[in-house]
Amino acid sequence: MFCPSMRRLAVLAVVTGLVGCQTTESKPAPKAKGSGAAVVKEPPAGQVRKSEQVKPPLDLANPPLDAVKTPSGLIYKMLSGVGDSPKPMRNDTVLVTYTGWRQTTGETFFTNKGKGQPMTLALANLAPGFTEALQLMHKGERAMLWIPPAIGYKGTPPPGTSAETLVYEVELVDIMAAPPVPVDLAPPATALELPSGTPYVVVKPGTGKDKARYFDTVTFLYTAWDSTGRMFDSLEMRKRPATVPPFRQAPAMEEILTALTAGERIRVWVPADKMQPGGKPLPGMPEGILTYEVEMISIEKMTPPPPVPPDVAAAPADAKKTAKGVAYKVLRAGKGGPHPTPKDTVKVAYTGWTTAGRMFDSSVIKNEPAEFSLGGVIMGWTDGIPLMSVGDRFRFWIPDELAFKGAAGRPQGTLVFDLELLEIKQPTKVEQAAAAAEVPPPDVAAPPADAKRTPKGVAYKILKEVAGAPHPKAHDKVKLDYSGWTTDGKPFESSRAKGQPYTTSLDDAIDGWKEAIPMIGVGESARLWIPAALAYPNGGGPQGMLVFDIDLLEIKK
Repeated sequence: MFCPSMRRLAVLAVVTGLVGCQTTESKPAPKAKGSGAAVVKEPPAGQVRKSEQVKPPLDLANPPLDAVKTPSGLIYKMLSGVGDSPKPMRNDTVLVTYTGWRQTTGETFFTNKGKGQPMTLALANLAPGFTEALQLMHKGERAMLWIPPAIGYKGTPPPGTSAETLVYEVELVDIMAAPPVPVDLAPPATALELPSGTPYVVVKPGTGKDKARYFDTVTFLYTAWDSTGRMFDSLEMRKRPATVPPFRQAPAMEEILTALTAGERIRVWVPADKMQPGGKPLPGMPEGILTYEVEMISIEKMTPPPPVPPDVAAAPADAKKTAKGVAYKVLRAGKGGPHPTPKDTVKVAYTGWTTAGRMFDSSVIKNEPAEFSLGGVIMGWTDGIPLMSVGDRFRFWIPDELAFKGAAGRPQGTLVFDLELLEIKQPTKVEQAAAAAEVPPPDVAAPPADAKRTPKGVAYKILKEVAGAPHPKAHDKVKLDYSGWTTDGKPFESSRAKGQPYTTSLDDAIDGWKEAIPMIGVGESARLWIPAALAYPNGGGPQGMLVFDIDLLEIKK
């Protein structure tokens, strides 16, 4: 089955340069020259404002005389609240309702005020000025903030904007405390060692007897801190344990998970470049030695995969080769019969390895064959599987350019697959009729002028709005119905035609879905125009800009 997703690890984006709160040196903010609120300038002809416009409660250009200015340049004025309630710490997560204005134009660039759904923000991952300001506030307080450009952005300003003072009205609705920072952000002398030499200490003994194997399915939690004690990622804060086999993690995390029994929690110290596939940190991930606390919740035993092939390092001399360069060898011949075409849907059992012998994927361990359209997989499979008949078992050596070359979080280089063709699926009459009835949108060729855009360039239109609908967050799992077309109006996949809603984690989605689906509320419908660079830039799916109509049905727990 075609699947608009790609498995990859995700780590929360992080920022550098947290600014501490120094209230002892705070002083009243100077009043700016001039008077009156900033005038809201009209957008150029043909452009539509991206956000609802809200009248500010105070003058944007001139903070009041009793506003306070901190050494970092932040100016704030408390509007209401209760001064004896808790304040958040720098690693906490908060719920806020806020509105933001550009000081120079008076334009409202964001608001969730009055929508009945506060926004969840991790303080460690915000622009430093916003982080500083929220730590000055008590739960329940409302404040006005003037944040200068030096501390107003997480990284650089969004595309199409310039650095400027941003003004916010913020209400701190709630505080979710982060796990405490470990007292030892460097390994103590008493630390034990994993086989690789990675130091660790046991925080909590396990209750189980057996350790996880690399192909078992494990459910675990973790929290991670950089060398300064800033928390940069936490499954515990998201209250969403990960459930994956250890081999799908970076080798360092695989080693940690396979050292644990159920119920056990350990603290480990590991270099940042060891915690990502391929040994390369994700953009924004901290450098240096990181501290992780990992707790094993449960271990589900899986079926052992086939052994690593003896010729995994390179195709043997007797292997054949397709015109595109896929090497293959028949391991077992079936009874013959028809071959699938590149447009067919097939059912297969497979296991994949890198040429170093590291397994990176397998349908065998769950005893669940994979089903997919040959038009929606890596080009090496689209090229090689049509050589097979039902019952055949082949070994393929697929070169990098026909696999995942350059795709973040995916194995690189030549990949080796043992694959058995179990069935060539024929579409039912209902599916054929539904597919024939899929009519491309009238604006399939290009996004219309009133479409909005995400920072990375996905154009989208909300076709059906639901007031107050909850929106998914970056790591949520969602259930949806969708149809997809190329810009010439040709359909390439539809869960609607199959009568089967599709469920996926946004961690696993193509970049365009990951970017745009959080803009859609439950019960809403949207149309997305996804640039090729955010869809399948290295093959594995339709090429060029893709258009999706999506109905968001549910945010799964």
